[in-house]
Amino acid sequence: MKKLFLHSEMIKKEILKKSWLNGFVTPDYDKYCISNIPATLLNTFNIKQKNGKPIVDSELKSVLDGTNRVILLIIDSLGYNQMLKAIIEKGSNLHNIIDKAVLLPLTSTFASTTPTALTSICTGLTPQQHAITGYSLYLKKLDLVANMVNFSPSDDTRPNSLIDAGLDPSNFLGAKTLHEIFIKEGYKSHVVTKRIFRNSALTQMIHKGANIKTYVDTSDLFIHLKQLIEFNPSEESYIFAYWDTLDTISHVYGPSSEEVDATIRSLFYSMKNELLDKVDKGITKKTILLVASDHGHHTFVDNMTIKISDHHNLFRNLQIPPTGSSRAAYLYPKTGKLEDIKKYFSSHFKDNFLLMESEDALKQGLFGRGAINKETKSRIGKIIVLPRKGSSLYYSYKPQNNHSFLKGGHGGLIEDEMMTPLLAIQLK
Repeated sequence: MKKLFLHSEMIKKEILKKSWLNGFVTPDYDKYCISNIPATLLNTFNIKQKNGKPIVDSELKSVLDGTNRVILLIIDSLGYNQMLKAIIEKGSNLHNIIDKAVLLPLTSTFASTTPTALTSICTGLTPQQHAITGYSLYLKKLDLVANMVNFSPSDDTRPNSLIDAGLDPSNFLGAKTLHEIFIKEGYKSHVVTKRIFRNSALTQMIHKGANIKTYVDTSDLFIHLKQLIEFNPSEESYIFAYWDTLDTISHVYGPSSEEVDATIRSLFYSMKNELLDKVDKGITKKTILLVASDHGHHTFVDNMTIKISDHHNLFRNLQIPPTGSSRAAYLYPKTGKLEDIKKYFSSHFKDNFLLMESEDALKQGLFGRGAINKETKSRIGKIIVLPRKGSSLYYSYKPQNNHSFLKGGHGGLIEDEMMTPLLAIQLK
């Protein structure tokens, strides 16, 4: 176990050293980033990849070598330090298996929010390539702000209503998913996701081509994974699984709460007892379980939540309300008002936020590597607001929503929302 920690902490120090924005953790797109998980998986199956770079790590390679079936379990909102705590905690369900595992820290993407990060994990594209740059996006062609989780205008409570506007979610990305690549190369590709997400637009976007199986709760998630392995023991395949409960709990109670700790313990209890202990070891010699996350989570401080609509001299200088999220906001200044907005932030919120011009952020690589999608620039405004520790910039597109109940959030570049784990376990 000591070797595992020393190795992972050494990588964490390397990531932090390379971060180029003082006081923040920038994505390590060139090496240790979740956007490189797809290239790593394709490399494991000896499939040529066009996007991303395989993660070069001798410890990880030793686990992946010879693999012909990979399960990638994404635990929405699990931070790297939370994974460490889950491993070393007294009575941990992970403690006894850790000698057979490898743990690496990876950075999330920017923005460190689910639509952006999951799209990168499921395509190998960085945010500037796939242009899903946040939770809410300004769609120039429709001249509206869309919620990318619900695939609806941000002020609309109905899910998937953008389909009625003529948008086809299965073609929205204009890029191949990892599932399509695996299938083209002759492998099976499966998704195990919660029943409520089965027909969502995001599922249609990022899991195009996959055989989709649904679950109701944590226990049957791992039963379904076990059944997928045992149903066809010789199948060479990629299995993607997604678990969202931790993200919801973290928003409501905060990532440092007892409720979050209990949720993590419950998850790994089910993983160990329903999958790791029960799966037929005679058929898992070449099966690997990768446990990863799309992003971590950050604790909000009540008096550091700035409601932008309360600041009329600032708000009136915007063409549209902020997009993105409260932890990574994109601003669209009215003509000639960019400098006025900068001055307002400097005089009122200097300790809360760092402002970057969006064009500069693109040039410096905040949104990734590769060709810049033609939609990207219109979706990141002219100014990016990066909250410092505890701060958030809040605007509700639904007036009935009350932000005060949220104890945690994510999207920005603070360490606990950017640093995610990659745990590789040999099921044999």
